[in-house]
Parts: sequence; C-alpha cells; structure tokens
Amino acid sequence: MSNLGFRAYGRLLSAPSRALMVTAGLLARTPIAVLGFGFLFFSHASTGSYALGGLTSGLAIASMGLIGPLAGRVADRRGQRQLLLASSITHPLAIAGAIICGDLGSTIGLVVMSVFCGVTVAPVGAFMRARWSTIVEDAFLLRTAYAIEAVADEIVWVFGPAVAAFLAAGVTPAGGLILSGIVGPLGALFLRVMPDARPVVNTGHVHRPAQLLRSAPFLVLLIASFATGIGFGINDLSIVSMATANGVPELAGTVLTAYSIGSASGGFLFGALSTRLRSRQMLVGTALALFVTWSSLALAPGIWWFYPLGFLAGATIAPLMIAVNHIAHEIVAPAIITEALAWLNTLVICGMSLGSFAGGLINDAAGPHTAFLVVACTSAAPIILVLLGLRAFRAAREEDAVAAAESD
Repeated sequence: MSNLGFRAYGRLLSAPSRALMVTAGLLARTPIAVLGFGFLFFSHASTGSYALGGLTSGLAIASMGLIGPLAGRVADRRGQRQLLLASSITHPLAIAGAIICGDLGSTIGLVVMSVFCGVTVAPVGAFMRARWSTIVEDAFLLRTAYAIEAVADEIVWVFGPAVAAFLAAGVTPAGGLILSGIVGPLGALFLRVMPDARPVVNTGHVHRPAQLLRSAPFLVLLIASFATGIGFGINDLSIVSMATANGVPELAGTVLTAYSIGSASGGFLFGALSTRLRSRQMLVGTALALFVTWSSLALAPGIWWFYPLGFLAGATIAPLMIAVNHIAHEIVAPAIITEALAWLNTLVICGMSLGSFAGGLINDAAGPHTAFLVVACTSAAPIILVLLGLRAFRAAREEDAVAAAESD
C-alpha cells in the first residue's frame, strides 16, 4: 500500500468508528495544551503572583508527564476503559478543587491541586497510538495513523492556549481550567465507548517494570526524545526573550504558532509520503532534517525571520516523532506498547521543562542569540544518538524475526 499517498488518510478514516475515535482523541487531548496555561492565568489572577502561576503551571505539566508511563502500564494490563472513566470523573473534581482553593486565596491548596489536576489527565496520545497499533497491520498505514495523531497534537497546541487565554482574559480567570475540566473529560468518555478500545491480548508476557529501561534501542529513543525536548524548551523561551528584547513581546505567540503550523503540515505530508525506506532510514532522515532546520535558527538576523525559519523547523518535529514512535512499535513487545509510547512522551515533556529552565539562565546571562546557538547544539544530539543506535535497532529487528520464525 506504499503508493496510496494522501489516499491513505481516506483508507484509514473510511470506517465511521475510526473518524469518531480521532475526534474523541482530539477532544480528550485538550487538557494537555490548556491546563498549564489555565493555571498560569488563574494563579496569577487569584494571588497576583507570576511565580505561583509558573510553579502551578509547571507542576501540572510535569505531573501529567510523569503519570503517563504508569497509566500506560495499567492500560496494557487491563485496557484503557477504566482509566478513561477514572480520568473523566476525577479531573473535573480536581479542577473544581483548584478553583475553590484559588477563590479562597490558598497558595498551598493551589499547588497541591495543580498536581492532582495533572495526574488525573490520561495519556491520550499514547492511548491513541496504541489503539492504531492494534488495528492497523500495514506498516505504511500505521505511519499514516501516527501522522494523524501528530497532527492532532499540533491542532490542540495551536488553538488550545489561544482559547484558554481568551477565556481567561474575556470571561473568567478560571476559563482555561474550566475548559480543561469539561472538554477533556467529555472526550475521554467519548473515547471510552469507541469500539476500538480493546487492550492488546496478553499472550503470557510477564511485564517487569525495568524491562523497557534495560532495552538498549529503546534507551536510544528515550535519550533522543529527551534531548529533542530540551531544544524545544530552550527555543520557546528564547523566542519570548527575543521578541521582548525587540520591543514586540506580542509577536512571541504568533511565532510559536508558526512552529506548530509547520509541525502539523510536516506531519500531514510525512504521513502521506510514498516511500520504500525502512523505518531506521526514516528515523535517520528526520533526525538529520531536524538538525539542519533547527541549526539555521541561530543564523536568523531578526525576529521576523523566525516566521519562515520557525515554520521549516516546526515541519521537522512531527515527522521525527512519527519515526520515533514507528521504531518503538517495531522493537517493543505489543503487551507493553502503551507504556513505551507514554515513556517517550514523558521524556519529551521532561526535556522541555529542563530546557525552559536552562533557556532562562542562558537568556539572562548571554541573550537569545547565544541561546539559539545552544539550540543548534542540542539539535545535533538526536541524529548522533540515532546513528550510534542503528546497530541496536537492527539487532532488535533481527531478534523479533527469529522469535516470529520460532513461533511459527
């Protein structure tokens, strides 16, 4: 089916249940993009402190990322339905608790509830990719399915923060939190009743918690994802720093939107790409493309150049993530695929958090230009790691082939 091109999307979504599944997944992702912004606006409005806003926002995002692998492990064992139901019930309650604490002026309460709000968000991205891996057998169509999820991620990130900011500024300071507490749980409930919510059939595989972290090829993917996230975090903060230094802080959001639009466009095109390249070759190609485009950011002479360069840099994000997830699907046992995908997402989030902190230090000490030079250096890490890990990827594929032959 490698010659379908854009028709691959039609092939995948021709079944009404799958189109509804994608819609439900899109809605259920809402908290991922708006919860952090929601806490930033609400905490500042409630206490007047940007420091508290940043703390609660960071805790909410970090707790979302850290709970993902555990939720993925439970989903691999018992299916996604129970977790989606639990999330749809507990997340609105946690949001309500956070709003009450804010209205009462309780700083400690807001901090605690920000963590609860984060841990009650299901790792929808990992859930959706795991679903596709169980219902799509063709390798090319699976890449297209992962492209759909990458585009869905970017759609949420393009529109979610903007809507949250509009609600917080024009309706109520808690608008972003309320949006997370209503739309996310509705999407989770919708996703729960989809017919493709079946767990992978367990064939006697015994899961050991450290199994994934002892896999050399998977560790390569994890470290590459972490390094990529660091670059993203430094870049995002540096865009804000550069826009502010140029006296146009309002442009920062629109520049970052250009990155997201580029990522969605790149993911969509990559998902339709007709190619006979092996997954390892695609991983090398996408990592190299990310290095070239993100290194060019350091050459930008002014903020306006970041619209075209940011679009091109963004266009390499989704393809790299698609290739990483595709490799993970090939080298990880089906019985633990959800946890594996959640780990990859967690490492990107952790990298972004560390990158934001490091970006602040670098911008304060040396300015945005130096920060973008650091971004160029971090963008080299994924391609170096991937090239070093090619032998491990190849060995993992050969082991799978031997195991499959023995089972036959």
